[in-house]
Amino acid sequence: MWMLLLVLTDWTAAEQLARGGHYAAAQTQLARAPENSARWHILSSKVADGLNQPAAAVAEAEAALRLEPRNEAAHLQLGGIFLSRNTPDAALEIFTEAQTALPGSPLIRLGRALALKELQLWPQAEAELTRCLPNPLAFDALATILIQHARFSDAGQLAHRFLETAPADYRGWYFAAAAKEGLDQPGVEADIRRSLALHPQFAAAHALWGKWLLKHDRLAEAAAALQQAARLRPGLVQAHLHLAQAYRRLGRADDAAREFTIVGDLKEKEKAPLPRLDFHRGAASPR
Repeated sequence: MWMLLLVLTDWTAAEQLARGGHYAAAQTQLARAPENSARWHILSSKVADGLNQPAAAVAEAEAALRLEPRNEAAHLQLGGIFLSRNTPDAALEIFTEAQTALPGSPLIRLGRALALKELQLWPQAEAELTRCLPNPLAFDALATILIQHARFSDAGQLAHRFLETAPADYRGWYFAAAAKEGLDQPGVEADIRRSLALHPQFAAAHALWGKWLLKHDRLAEAAAALQQAARLRPGLVQAHLHLAQAYRRLGRADDAAREFTIVGDLKEKEKAPLPRLDFHRGAASPR
C-alpha cells in the first residue's frame, strides 16, 4: 500500500510540474515512477516535447500506442507534436489513422480538422471543423477561415450560433465584431468591448478595435489600441500596418516610418520557411 501511494504521489507531482511548464523537474519526478504503462510514456512524451526534444517525444508517444493502440491521449499527443511544429502533413496522416482506431472521438476529429486547415485544404477543413462544433477551438479555426476568405455573413452567423452556447467566450464576441466590421454593420464597438472585458490581453481584439477606430477617424484612440496590440503580439503585421497609418494621419512621420519598416521586416520574415520535422514511424528530427 505504501509503494502504491508513493507511485500515485509521483504521478501527481510529475503531471502538475509538466502542466506548469516545469519540464526538467517533471522529468526528474517521472523517473521515480515505473515505466510500464501508456500513461507513463504519454507524460514522458509531453515532457520531452516541452524540453524541445521532438524525437524523444515521438518515441514515447509511439511506445504508449504499442502498449495501448486505442489510447486516445496517445494518438492526440503524437499528432499534436507534429501539428505544433509546422508539420501538418504528418499530423494529418497520424490523425487519419487514429480515426480508424477511434472513429467516434471528437478530439481526434478536431486534430484532423486543424491539420487540414494548416494544409490550406479549405473545403475539407471547413467540413470537418463544422462537425466539431461547438468546440471552441473548432469555432476559432472555422471562423478564422471564414474571415480570411471575406465570408463575413457566414462568419457572423457562426459567431451568433456559438454565442448562444458560449456567451462568456471572448472569441465569439471577437468574431462577431470582425464580421460586422467586414460588413460595415453597427455593433462593432460593443462586441469588441465585450471580447476585451472577457480577455483584456487578446491582441487580435485590440488590433481590430484600432482598425475600426482608424476607419472612423478616431486617430488618437486608434493609435492607443494598436500600440497595445503590438505590445501584446509584436509579430502581428496588421497591428503595425494600421498603427503606421494612424501615426501618418496624426502627423507623426518618424513613428509612421518606423512602423512601416517593422511591417516590411515582418513580411520578409514570413517568406522564410518555418522549421518542420522529418516524419517517419519511430522518429522525428528537425529540418
